[in-house]
Amino acid sequence: MEHGIMEYDWILSVKHKPWHGIGTIVEDAPTSDEAIKIAKLDWKIEQVPVMANGAEIPNYFANVRSDTNEALGVVRGRYKVVQNTEAFDFVDGIIENKDVECRYETAGSLFNGRKIFLLVRLPNKELLGDDVENYLFFTNSHDGSSALTAGITNVRVVCNNTLQMAIKGAKRTWTCRHTDSIFAKKAQAQEALGLAVTYMDSMDEIAEELASKKINEEAFFRKLFEKNPTGICEKNKELAIERMHLIYTMKDDLQNFRGSAWGMYNAVADFVSNTTPFRNTATYKENKMNQFCSGYAMLNTAQDLLMVA
Repeated sequence: MEHGIMEYDWILSVKHKPWHGIGTIVEDAPTSDEAIKIAKLDWKIEQVPVMANGAEIPNYFANVRSDTNEALGVVRGRYKVVQNTEAFDFVDGIIENKDVECRYETAGSLFNGRKIFLLVRLPNKELLGDDVENYLFFTNSHDGSSALTAGITNVRVVCNNTLQMAIKGAKRTWTCRHTDSIFAKKAQAQEALGLAVTYMDSMDEIAEELASKKINEEAFFRKLFEKNPTGICEKNKELAIERMHLIYTMKDDLQNFRGSAWGMYNAVADFVSNTTPFRNTATYKENKMNQFCSGYAMLNTAQDLLMVA
């Protein structure tokens, strides 16, 4: 196993591999019908009763992958299966009538299909002179380990870092338990995400506010690790600070914002998005995907600190 990529997993990616994994790279983003085939997600989940000592265990079912017959997880009777085709249909439906063609930048699975992910490219916007790519993401688990989650994430193209700015009044994520129908909640998801129009428009205000603020670098790093315990040793903590300092002071595209809270926010974003971790774990790829979608704790803490600096 390579960081969650197992024997029966595959990834579709347009032009590059966003989580440094394996897969099929295509030049143009495909539609949902094309993406599900390229990403090798054209299989179903079949629910099979769980047996013990020759007898069926009431109200328990195994979620079995149809093409490999592997049991991906055991769930209770209330669990509603969301097939991969339904996930694509749901994502298509979220952005319907929004003048945005639903084309998939990335799609794939981890841990032999226990988790799947979809990523749709949305219109870009300019943020303080930089091009920012916007994405709608969707994740689903077939082993009962997590809820369905959809949301918006942003990538600052020039250094490929993930921006996760939290905007008051604009929800960036939406979740649904497997005991509920996602299609009954499609309108709720559309409203909650609102295609993140409010969210993306409000990013300008926060970016400009951070760009106008001067910060004390030493005090910021001290508070960052006080409020965001990382579990890393002091030696690695010092190394992390050194890496962020170098990005903040030396990276060409941040020189116009050197000394500002915006420059520091992007230095932290670059660090958490692109720096090789101090420890590689078997779940590294899954963690990268989850952080890309749902947000980096350190980056969220950095924004909170910089906004009040």
